[in-house]
Amino acid sequence: MRKFSFLFLCFAFFMSATFFITSLEAYAVTDRCPRHEIKTTLKAKRLKTKFQRSSMAGINEYLNTHSVAAFVDNPLDIETHYKFELKDIGYGRYCVRLQEVKAYYISAPLIVMPTDYKSNSCEYEIILKHEKRHLQVHYDYYDKSVPQYEAFLGRIARDVPIPPPVTTQEQVNQVQEAIQDYFADKFFTHVGESILEMRALQQKIDSPQEYLFTNRKIDRCKAKEEAEKSQNPKVFIDHKR
Repeated sequence: MRKFSFLFLCFAFFMSATFFITSLEAYAVTDRCPRHEIKTTLKAKRLKTKFQRSSMAGINEYLNTHSVAAFVDNPLDIETHYKFELKDIGYGRYCVRLQEVKAYYISAPLIVMPTDYKSNSCEYEIILKHEKRHLQVHYDYYDKSVPQYEAFLGRIARDVPIPPPVTTQEQVNQVQEAIQDYFADKFFTHVGESILEMRALQQKIDSPQEYLFTNRKIDRCKAKEEAEKSQNPKVFIDHKR
C-alpha cells in the first residue's frame, strides 16, 4: 500500500512539475517580444549649386561680420521616417516592432559673390577661387558622408531596445515615441559630430594666412588696374568755335 502511494506521489509530482514548466513557457511567450527586423535605407541627393550676388555690405550684415567679401552656405537637410507594426502575441498583448527607417539626405550648396566687383574682374576671380575651395570641401564631405550615414543607420538598427508587450493604444504610442527618440538621438549625434569635422576643415581654409594672401592678390589687381588706366588715359577735346 505504501509502495503504491509512493509511486502515485511521484507521478503526481512529475505531472505538477511538467504543468509548472509548461506554464512558465507559455507565460514567457506572452511576456516577451521578438527582436526587431528593421530595414534601413538612405536616399541622398545633392542639388545643383546655386550662385547669388549681393553687395559686400549686405553680405557682412547677413553674416553679422565686417570683413567678408563672399561666402558659401552648406545647408544639409536630413529627415528620418519610421514605420512600425503591431504583432499580436495573444492574451490581449501586442508587441511594437520597428519595421523600417528611411532617411532623406539633401545637400543644397549656395555661393554668394559680391556685386562690388564685375564678374570678369581680377578681384572677382580671386574671390571666386577662394570660395570654390569651400565648395570642394562641401562636395567631398557629402560624397564621403553618404555611405557613412547609410552604414550607421544599419548599426543602430541592430541594437534598438526591445520593449515589453503593450495592451493599450496609449502604451503603443509611448513605445513608438521612445523607439524613435532612441534611433534619432543615436543617428543625429553621429551626424552632428561629422558636420563639426567638416566645419573644422572649412575653418582651415579661412586661416589668417589665407586672408592675407588673398587680400594681397586683390591689392595687386587694383594696382594693375590703376596702372592700365594711367597708360591709357581718356582724352577729351573741347571744340570751341
